[in-house]
Amino acid sequence: MKSISQNKIFVLFFLLLFNEIIFSQNTNIQNAYNEYRYEDRDGKRTKISKAKEYIDLAYVHETTSNAPKMWNYRSKIYLEIMINHAELDADAVFKATEAYIRCLDKDKKGRSIVRKWTREEDVLDGLIQCGYKLFNSGVADYNAKKYNDALNKYQEIFKIIPLDKDNLLKRGNIVPESIYKNMYLAAFQLKDLDMQIDFLQKSIDISANDPSIYVYISKAYEEKGDLDKSLSYLQDGKYLFESESMLINSEIDLLIKMGESNQQIINKLSKAIEVDDLNDVLYVIRASRYMDEELFAEAEEDLNFVINEIDPNSIIAMEHFTELYNLQIMKLENKIKFDKLSNSQTKLIKNNLNELYSKTLPYLIKYVETYPESKPGLNNLATIYYKLGMEKESMATRDKLNLLK
Repeated sequence: MKSISQNKIFVLFFLLLFNEIIFSQNTNIQNAYNEYRYEDRDGKRTKISKAKEYIDLAYVHETTSNAPKMWNYRSKIYLEIMINHAELDADAVFKATEAYIRCLDKDKKGRSIVRKWTREEDVLDGLIQCGYKLFNSGVADYNAKKYNDALNKYQEIFKIIPLDKDNLLKRGNIVPESIYKNMYLAAFQLKDLDMQIDFLQKSIDISANDPSIYVYISKAYEEKGDLDKSLSYLQDGKYLFESESMLINSEIDLLIKMGESNQQIINKLSKAIEVDDLNDVLYVIRASRYMDEELFAEAEEDLNFVINEIDPNSIIAMEHFTELYNLQIMKLENKIKFDKLSNSQTKLIKNNLNELYSKTLPYLIKYVETYPESKPGLNNLATIYYKLGMEKESMATRDKLNLLK
């Protein structure tokens, strides 16, 4: 009898102790909320530190760590810390995000577990604020060279996106495409090639509409020494963005590294032009290759075709025209400067130079009209004006250039 009575007393004591613990932890939850909602006359929450202390105690204790009421108040407390008291917890945005996500858990009847205290739309509003904070502070971390911190914040956003029923993050361009692009840039700064490739491949897998992705992933594989795979990504990119010059240029540069000559590349471009004879990018790039081989007449013919037959306002063609004429001008000026020439030879070269100055002038004028703050463009234009004896125009252009300094 005595042994049975002792057992009953022990069980009763244990139950009382357990209930006391539960009551104590529930009190922590309520105390956290009481401290949270306390405001001074200016409407500032002045006891948020104490609220944090109470809710953290409830969070770590097994009797309340999964309580809906705890998640409800924890989300509000850490959102307040995230926005107005960041000094209290550097990880507040992660803790607020976790709490808001848990607030969206459903009970057996499919209802929000925090519906007694907070409407679901208010929970979603808090969660979206977390998403914006994660993205913007991720950008700030990147600019501060805290690349791993930026990556952690960008990754956390992917937990929020499936819950954003009204696409509120999308309005701020917080979408997988931009997140993966930013993650790639952070990985690039960390010089982690495998991570770079992973983020770029994920961008490709979601059909991101950005040709630069194929250039970046190609360069990553090139650095790893896999030139064939590097080339295949450029070709995949060209299939999707067939007129994108950066892809074509990158492919040409890679082909040269793989041992192909300029003439082989010119032949490939010529075959491509046979298929797509109104693709201005192909003509401009072939003209550039001709210039490398000092085939100036052929280059000029390609550029003239772009201006006369495809796009009379093609800035890229005009840029290459000025480059073409400058190359010839430099070559002739060096000939006068360093070669032993007769008077008649010198006169002939000077006449040729004047012709080239006159040819390049309209393209330079058009270029400067398009890019009025281009210092190289203004400097080049002022020089050509001067060499043509147009001193007034040269001085006026120099004045514009000096205003930019």
